[in-house]
Amino acid sequence: MTLPEEMAMAETDILVTRESRRSFGLLRGGLALLMLGLPFLGRQRIRVTSERVIVEEGFWTKVRDDVEVFRIRDVVSKQAIWHRLLGIGDVVIKATEGRAEETHTLRGVPDPVAVSEAIRAAWNASARPRGSTNLD
Repeated sequence: MTLPEEMAMAETDILVTRESRRSFGLLRGGLALLMLGLPFLGRQRIRVTSERVIVEEGFWTKVRDDVEVFRIRDVVSKQAIWHRLLGIGDVVIKATEGRAEETHTLRGVPDPVAVSEAIRAAWNASARPRGSTNLD
């Protein structure tokens, strides 16, 4: 493989965001403040690249979940009324692993519609054959 081919296949970031602190709600937010803010440190970190969606979460125990873009079957954004007022929401990714369906929920994402559109754009780019420019 030549150097230009390797560069063309390199994974590129499309979006990097994290769960909003406002997504905890009133009760959970109050409890978090009482616990010295530790739950805020374990928030989700979300990275959408050209090849996968990476969700990292946890403070004491780190968990990283990679969802390959080509496995994604559906992306749903959900916003309750109080989330719309705050400009946050949830993005639900439905993917397949073999014959089973997986569901991944990205909680408290700022501008969930833009995040779901970024994931959709990455999926569309991966679904098209590489090197093909015309649609005939």
